[in-house]
Amino acid sequence: MQSIRKKLTGNYMAVALFTVLLLESVFMVVISQYYLGGVERILNNDAEAAANFFNHYADQGDIYTKSNYIFENMDVEENALIEVLDTNGRVVIDSTGASSGEIVTTNDFSQALSGRVNSWRGRSDLDEFIIAVSAPIYDNDTVVGVLRYVSSLEPAYRIIFQYMIYMIVFGLFVIGMAFVFSRAMSKRILVPIQELVRVTEEVAQGNYKVTAIKYHNDEIGQLVDAVNVMTKEITRADQAKNEFISSISHELRTPLTSIKGWAETLQDLQDDPAVTQEGLAIIGRETDRLIILVNDLLDFSKLQAHRIELKKTEFSIKQLLTDVHNQFVIRCHQEKIKMTLLTDNRESWVFADYNRLKQVFINIVDNAIKFTAGRPKAEIKISSQVLDDQIVMIIEDNGSGISTEDLKRVKEKFYKGSSNKSGTGLGLSIASEIMELHGGKMLIDSIQEKGTKVVLLMPYYYELQR
Repeated sequence: MQSIRKKLTGNYMAVALFTVLLLESVFMVVISQYYLGGVERILNNDAEAAANFFNHYADQGDIYTKSNYIFENMDVEENALIEVLDTNGRVVIDSTGASSGEIVTTNDFSQALSGRVNSWRGRSDLDEFIIAVSAPIYDNDTVVGVLRYVSSLEPAYRIIFQYMIYMIVFGLFVIGMAFVFSRAMSKRILVPIQELVRVTEEVAQGNYKVTAIKYHNDEIGQLVDAVNVMTKEITRADQAKNEFISSISHELRTPLTSIKGWAETLQDLQDDPAVTQEGLAIIGRETDRLIILVNDLLDFSKLQAHRIELKKTEFSIKQLLTDVHNQFVIRCHQEKIKMTLLTDNRESWVFADYNRLKQVFINIVDNAIKFTAGRPKAEIKISSQVLDDQIVMIIEDNGSGISTEDLKRVKEKFYKGSSNKSGTGLGLSIASEIMELHGGKMLIDSIQEKGTKVVLLMPYYYELQR
């Protein structure tokens, strides 16, 4: 994490440094252009205006003839040295009244000889930065000399240097602030990530009850919320798994104990036909219970691995419900439960897996019997009808019902709620997934102590009028 933090800080600093250097470079170019260009524009304007004036009013003749008039009319308050040059570049006279005889060979002078006003920047003989602007002096249409304005750039460079110092100080301040900001930002990012790493390590070690601290309401905060929800779901799933293992162990132990006990009894009492018949009947019932448990586990395993293959055929829903009714009617009579079957007169056909749909109905009706048996005026109703493009099948009882809390989770795998009835807690989960595989769904509505209604919806194939 420390290396990541250093990388983040380094990246922030690199961006800040690049930005500061770029802005300072642009600023210095602008400042330089502003001050140096300003001096150049002033000299250009002054030189061109003065040259035009002298060309218009000075006496006719060569530059030496004109030089006296030019000197007498020079602006002595001008902040530049004004020089009058002959065509050889020799200084004829300057604004101080001197005639140094110095030879000028700079580019501005040669351009002025060709009739253009031009400027030049460079160092003087005194190693001073100067700027010079030269304008041509005419006699009629012939260039006879050059009027040259020379000004020092040292004041401008001093101002530019001061701004450079200011910008360097400001840049260092910005870089310092960027360093503080980058440290803060890297900490803001890494601390929540470190918290998430801690939580995932705890979960990897089997501590599913750990929760991550949420520091900020940002994307990482949303990730923290998602991790906390995940750990809660893992905790709940782990608890459900433990409860399932405990429950299935009990469910398996009970019939096995009964089978083993009766097997030993039958060995000891082989000559008693009544005991033998009773024992064999009990062994048969307990074996059926074991088969149901094992089938639930196998179905659950196949559903988890997405390996259930539906063997679809065309069949009548009415016939399926009749078969289920006939399978349970005797048991309901023994449990003193009234079972009613109500279907349309017409045959509603489906294209589905008959055995899997029958498994769904058997599971639901078996649950209805468990939770209805022993109650006064116990009744189970099975009905079906076609609504629009769906077949609606309903199994309704007036049993003990399901609590509101349990109803929310009753279709979860391994969930048995507060019920103490036997079972794996997989039946309704498997039934719901089988309905979804058929393009349908299972809805459960229940009121505690009043009963439960299970509604199965699936698309119908076609109808045959009988």
